[in-house]
Amino acid sequence: MTDAVQLLLAHGSRDPDWRQPFEWIAADLRAAHPERLIVLCYLEMWSPSLPEAIHAAYTQGARSFQVTPLFWSRGRHLRDDVPKIVQELLSELPDCAIVIDPPVGESDIVRAAVLRLLA
Repeated sequence: MTDAVQLLLAHGSRDPDWRQPFEWIAADLRAAHPERLIVLCYLEMWSPSLPEAIHAAYTQGARSFQVTPLFWSRGRHLRDDVPKIVQELLSELPDCAIVIDPPVGESDIVRAAVLRLLA
């Protein structure tokens, strides 16, 4: 496996219906890019967790990972929790590369889409 595994990271919620928009995004992205391994994972409450998703792909030969947070902004979870999880994973799997993207909500494209929706 040579391409980075794209891990779409959602927060998690006790409400199972909360997951639907994230599942749609993951399904649409997989349909648009069938050549890529795209995994929806969660920070808490649902599986797979970020570590579970990385370990599963690692056992299949993946060594490069791109974490894309499906968050609006860079709060405590993205400033503290996710980097800590990634550091722990890198210490367990030293032959891996893990990149954390900015949250999608900070993208100019997302901001423009929201402004268009709200206009």
